[in-house]
Amino acid sequence: MSISSDPRLSRRSLLAGAGSAALVGGVATTVGCSPKSTDQANTATKNASTKLPTYTEYTGAKPDLAGTETGVMPGFFSYPKDPPNAVADKPGTGKETITGMAPIYYAVPPGPKSNSYWAGLNERLGVDLQMQMVGSTDYEKKLATVIAGSDLPDTMLLEVQANFPQMLDKLFTPLDEFLAGDAIKDYPNLANVPTVAWQHTIYNGHIYGIPIPRATIMNYNFIRQDLFDAAGVSSSPKGYDELVETTKALTDAKKRRWAFSLVQQPRNLLGMMNNEPNGWRYADGKLTNQVETDEYRRTVSDLATMWKSGVIHPNAFDDSQNKAALFMGGTCCINANDGYVTWTQFTAEGKTVPGFKLGLMESYNRDGTALAHWHEGPGIFHTAFTGLKKQDSKDKTKLILRVLDWLAAPFGTEEYLYRIYGQEGVDHKLTADGDPVLTSTGLTNTVVPAKYLADAPSVIYEPGRPQDVKLQHAYQSKEIPTGIQDPTLGLFSDTFASKGDTISGNLDDGVNQIIQGRKPLTELDGLLDSWRSGGGDTIRKEYLDQLQKKG
Repeated sequence: MSISSDPRLSRRSLLAGAGSAALVGGVATTVGCSPKSTDQANTATKNASTKLPTYTEYTGAKPDLAGTETGVMPGFFSYPKDPPNAVADKPGTGKETITGMAPIYYAVPPGPKSNSYWAGLNERLGVDLQMQMVGSTDYEKKLATVIAGSDLPDTMLLEVQANFPQMLDKLFTPLDEFLAGDAIKDYPNLANVPTVAWQHTIYNGHIYGIPIPRATIMNYNFIRQDLFDAAGVSSSPKGYDELVETTKALTDAKKRRWAFSLVQQPRNLLGMMNNEPNGWRYADGKLTNQVETDEYRRTVSDLATMWKSGVIHPNAFDDSQNKAALFMGGTCCINANDGYVTWTQFTAEGKTVPGFKLGLMESYNRDGTALAHWHEGPGIFHTAFTGLKKQDSKDKTKLILRVLDWLAAPFGTEEYLYRIYGQEGVDHKLTADGDPVLTSTGLTNTVVPAKYLADAPSVIYEPGRPQDVKLQHAYQSKEIPTGIQDPTLGLFSDTFASKGDTISGNLDDGVNQIIQGRKPLTELDGLLDSWRSGGGDTIRKEYLDQLQKKG
């Protein structure tokens, strides 16, 4: 599995596949820790009492559309003129080297000798930043290999895995003395990271990393507004019946056009429409997974009906299908539950598509009387965070933190402008309104994945497209207040990390057979029994013990 969260279970941990098995063995063998060696250290009581960094919001850039405490991102119509510096001095002296490892989602860029952007970044940081860039689909296996070895980079993006607390205890630096409470004021850009993000870095009663902040909305329901308009249907179908009629109106198999490309898309829409819990539901001292609810059973039944109606692409159960390409090509009209950052990609590619118009679809409850309860994200990048390996010198740890603080400089600063857009005239050009737009050189050079070591809180900014900013801000303002959280966020289940992928995959395989009409809905009971006995009940107990201790 690549570095991404799986909506089938709780979003607290990334699932463990072949890479995690190697990681478990690697940790036990390499650093000599048993799976139970720090059980008493990683307790809910200790973690809840850990002192978090003091949040200090950056206020140097005034947005055109204000953000909210509930998670609506601030919107900017243009990049601020004469951006100030957020860091007074270079983090390093120009003589130090820092190594890092992070995933990359593009072709690997040229190295510093052939890449003026990377060379310029190193000059601004005052260090030689040497990056291991690993394809996102291979990152988990690479991480396991590196952890199992003896040569860790100075800083690296960590996925939650089996025996994770023990691994952190043996290999990585507790950062409390540098970041807890007011200590983080030495790193003001890191202090601008919201408190909720730091909660995911707490293990063994300590802060163990730097979170990569992301918006709580996490995903959008993208639609081809031009295709909706051509079909004469509303972009916000209210309730189940109207959604069904909309999908039928959009679909024309003879023209190779369907409403959805992957079955997970209507599954997410229907899950919210049917009021499924966000991962788990905690009520009256009981913890229930979404797959155990009557609401989930109704979703499975709805999906079977929708599949039979022919509005879902025939290859919808093939996860390798390129949903973005099908969406941009007009083969599929709804790209539900995709990352909000994809807006920029879609609008850029849409310039070559005749009549292309991008829109967003709100989610309503089943009877259409109100917006559905939207499922909040964890507020960080895929529940991963950046760990710093143990160093012989505190000065080296402080240097790494200064570098990460520079990388976390907020929107509106000179550092952010360079980190994202590079050098003017080479990596980007300015529009008549002063907005930076990447050149072909910039598109190649600036993909160095430093943002997966540290990043600034997200904003809504689409260079030269203020109407897009308004649309997204309005969408978030409607959806976010309806959000519900997963109550297990911030908790750790070793069983989930080691067995979650297997039992979830087995359940999904069986449910897919039901959706396609190959098995009756009554088969769901047996599938759920297997999920529970295979690890689901143990995962529940591990989470429940922590929830009860937290009070």
